[in-house]
Amino acid sequence: MMSLLNIDLSFTYLLAQSSSGSGGAGGGLSLIIGLATYVFSSYCLYVMFQKLNYPNPWFGWVPFLQNWAMLEAGDQSPWWIIGLFIPLVNIVAAIYLLIAFINMVKKLGKNPWFILLMLIPLANFAVMYYFALM
Repeated sequence: MMSLLNIDLSFTYLLAQSSSGSGGAGGGLSLIIGLATYVFSSYCLYVMFQKLNYPNPWFGWVPFLQNWAMLEAGDQSPWWIIGLFIPLVNIVAAIYLLIAFINMVKKLGKNPWFILLMLIPLANFAVMYYFALM
């Protein structure tokens, strides 16, 4: 009886392990979509930083430096990036990051109300394209 119970537990464990995770084709597809999203958004930020004559537009390609450059280009203190890691302060820091992005868009001569469209899935890519390349 005891060995039968062990076999059942092992079989259940095996099933749980084989069906969990995002392995296989789904994981590979997620990786490709994630990389494409990163490359597109980083390129758009790079172009925006170039148009704003930011001294280091390549910061658009580095994840934490993107926020630093966005805060600087948007006339906010770049030290708010530290606030993004502190609970409750991160809400205020995110608001300053949003204000910086609004200021960047205004400097590019675009309507900042288009930022609201970035809340809609897939429309955010068109908005980033519009801000950067049009």
